[in-house]
Amino acid sequence: MISQWHSTNSGSGFGRHSCMIICLLLLGSLLSLGLAQASTSGNLCIPYTASEKVTLAYINDGDTLTLKDGRLIRLIGVNAPEIDHQYPSLSQRYSLEARAFVTSKLKAGDELALMFGPTKLDPYGRTLAYVFTPDGLLLQQELLQQGFAMARVYQEHPFWECFAKLEQQARTQRTGLWVFDDYAPKAVSAIGQQDLNQYRLVRGVVTDFERKGQYLWLILDNNFYVGIPQAGSGNFSNLLALNSLKRAVIVRGKLYFSYKKWQIIATHPSQISLENPP
Repeated sequence: MISQWHSTNSGSGFGRHSCMIICLLLLGSLLSLGLAQASTSGNLCIPYTASEKVTLAYINDGDTLTLKDGRLIRLIGVNAPEIDHQYPSLSQRYSLEARAFVTSKLKAGDELALMFGPTKLDPYGRTLAYVFTPDGLLLQQELLQQGFAMARVYQEHPFWECFAKLEQQARTQRTGLWVFDDYAPKAVSAIGQQDLNQYRLVRGVVTDFERKGQYLWLILDNNFYVGIPQAGSGNFSNLLALNSLKRAVIVRGKLYFSYKKWQIIATHPSQISLENPP
C-alpha cells in the first residue's frame, strides 16, 4: 500500500510539475507578446513594419547609421545636428548629444527593422529608411519627441504631417535642441548676413499675398518673401485655404537675398506651418 501510494502520488506530483512548467511558459509568452505590443503601440506615426531586418555596425550621428553589410542608412524625415568627424570642434551644437541619445537606444550588433520609403536612395547613395529599434519603437519619433532632431523633408515622405506635429510639440516645450537660439525660429527682423544661404526657420506674420511671375509670394512682416511655385500651389491648398493673413507662421528653407529682399522658396507644404495650429 505504501509503495502504491508513493507511485500514485509521485505521478500526480509530476503532472502538477509539468502543468506548472507549461503554465509558466505560456505566461512568459503572453508577457513577451504583451510587452512587444505595448512597445510598438507607442508608435504614433507609423505602425511597426519590417521591409528588411538588418544588423547595426556603427552609429555615425543622430540621423545616420552604418549596417554590418556596409550600407549607410539615412533616417527619413528628420535632420539631426551634424558632427564634423574630421574637425570635431566645428560640429553643430547638440550634435554629440543627438548621437549619444541614439547610442542609448542602440548598440553594435542590434537587429533593426527597416521600412523603406518611396525613394530608396538619397543623392549621396545612402539608403533611406524608417528605422525601428529592437524594442519595436520608431527611432525618428524618439528623436523628434526628445528634441534631438527637427522634421525635414528631403525626398518623398508620406508621414511628414505626423512628424511635423511631433516637432511642433517639442519646439513649443523647448525640449532638447529647441532651447538654443541656433535652432529656434528667427524673427524676420533678426535675419542678417550670417543667415545667407543657410537653412533656417523663420517666424513672421502674414501681411500680404502677391502673384508675380512663376510664384505666389507669401509676404511676412511686409518685407520677407516666401515663394510658392504656382505650378505646385495645389499642394499648399490646406494652408492657403485658411485665413492666413495676420496669422503668425513658421517657414523653413535656405535663405536667399535677391532684389533687396530676403526669400525662401517653398517647394513642399512641410516648409510652411502655422505657429499655433488650430
